[in-house]
Amino acid sequence: IEKEYERRIAAINAVIAVCDAEEGAPSRRRVTQKRSADDVDMPPAAPLSKRQNPTASDKSDDMFSKAIASVCVKSPTERPTICFICLGSPSLPQRERLRMYKNPGSLSRHFVNRHIKPFSNDMYCECSICGEKLESKSALLNHAERVHGTVSRSSKTALGLA
Repeated sequence: IEKEYERRIAAINAVIAVCDAEEGAPSRRRVTQKRSADDVDMPPAAPLSKRQNPTASDKSDDMFSKAIASVCVKSPTERPTICFICLGSPSLPQRERLRMYKNPGSLSRHFVNRHIKPFSNDMYCECSICGEKLESKSALLNHAERVHGTVSRSSKTALGLA
């Protein structure tokens, strides 16, 4: 049982090492237009009945529940607009965790630039949404598409896999 604890602690420390990695500066946008308010927004809140007086915590829990449901796809053609990795990262502020991208393509660019390119091929992480252990960049890319609908059609070289 002691070895099992050591294995779990080592896995947790590996995830912490990956999650706490310093990100680079944001990349420049190709188009020099000002970002519209539609580009990034918070998910819409459901209307409440008159008798409900939810606390801020209840509203937050409800928003996270809806966001988590939206990143767990039920069919291969579903494409979310919320990043499942950011959503599952408790160290990020709530606004960043619940960020909705304008379209699935914007989410894919974010996913590749922020969560794939900066890391080595043999990275190890655990999906904090569904708990699946992922042993490599390729495993993360496959998991992202299969379970969370986040697609990357970049070349292997562009993803740092070649």
